[in-house]
Amino acid sequence: MNIKSLQFFCLLSVAFFACKPDAQQTITTDDFKGVFVVNEGGFGKANGSIGLYKPGSQQYFDAYKTANGIALGDVVQSMTLIDGKYYIAVNNSNKIEVVNQADFKSVTSIATTSPRYVLKTSTNKAFVSNLYSNSIKVLNTSNQTLESSIDVHHNTDQLLLFNSKVLASTFDQKVMVIDPSSNSLIDSVTSASGLSKMVAANQGVYLLCTGLLDWNTGATIEKGAIQFVNDTFGIAQSWPLTSASYGGSMVYANSLNALLFSLGDNKIIKMAFDGTMTDWLVLPTGQSVYGLNWDAQNAQLYISDAGDFNANGKVYVYDATANKVKEINAGIAPNGVVLNP
Repeated sequence: MNIKSLQFFCLLSVAFFACKPDAQQTITTDDFKGVFVVNEGGFGKANGSIGLYKPGSQQYFDAYKTANGIALGDVVQSMTLIDGKYYIAVNNSNKIEVVNQADFKSVTSIATTSPRYVLKTSTNKAFVSNLYSNSIKVLNTSNQTLESSIDVHHNTDQLLLFNSKVLASTFDQKVMVIDPSSNSLIDSVTSASGLSKMVAANQGVYLLCTGLLDWNTGATIEKGAIQFVNDTFGIAQSWPLTSASYGGSMVYANSLNALLFSLGDNKIIKMAFDGTMTDWLVLPTGQSVYGLNWDAQNAQLYISDAGDFNANGKVYVYDATANKVKEINAGIAPNGVVLNP
C-alpha cells in the first residue's frame, strides 16, 4: 500500500529475474513459475493475495491459497526472494510469511508490527522496514527470527542497498542511511515533499517526490520533484515536476537508459538522465497506475492498476516502444509483480 492508498484507506525493490519468452516456458498446472502479482487486498478485509500468472497457459490463480489451503492475510505489501525462500510482508496482519520458492509451501510465519519491505543485506541477514514503529528490524534468515532493532526515528518504507549502505525511505521527507555491518544509523538525506519512491541508477539514487496536496480540497500546495542522491548521500540535483499527487511510482528502464515514472494517473513519463522529460505512454481512459516494475531481461514494463481498490485489478504489460503486449487479470489492489522464471 503506497502513500496514495494509505490515505484512501484511512490514513509505497522488487528485484527482477529473467523471464523466458512464452514459447520457451514449460508449464504445468502445479509449478510456481511465472509472473507473481502482489495484491494488497482491501484494508481490514484480510483478502490480500499473491497471484500467479502463467504466460504459456495464461492461467491465473491464488498461489498462496493453492499451496497452503488458507488465505494470506490483510494488506499484502511486498514479496522478496532471499536464498530460495520468498518473504511476504503482510502489513496489517503484522507478519511476514515465509514460503519456499519451488512449491510456495509455508515455512514459517514471523510476527512483527506492520512490515513493509524485506531486504537482504548480507549472508543470513536482512532488514525489515516498518510502517508504525520508528525502527528497522534485523532478521536472521537462517532461522527466520528477528534478532534486534535499529532506531531510525521515523516510520520506514522502501529499502535499498547503495554504496554498501542501506537507504530507508520515510513518510517525513527523510531518507535514513544505515550501516548494515554495524546496524547503526549514520546519516540522513532531506528530500522534497511527498517522498514516494527510490531507484538506484546512473551511479546514484533517484527520488520520486510527489509534492503536497490539500487533503480536503485536492489543491496543490507544493509541486513534486525528482531528486538525485550522490554517493556521499547528498542531493546533487533536483528537477521540478509540473504537478503534485498523493503518490507515484518509478523504475529504471535499462534498455531506454532512462527513468519511467507516474504520479498515479494514467500517464507515464520518461526522464533522461539530463533531466529531459517526455510523455512515454498515456493509458486509456479509466485505467491508472498504482505500481510500476521493469523486466530488464525482456525490456518490458509491468503496470499495476488497482482500479477502485474493491474489485479485482489488472496488470498491463508494455514493450520498450510503449506497445501493449498483454493484459493480466489480478486480485484486489495489485501494487507490483515479481518474476519467477
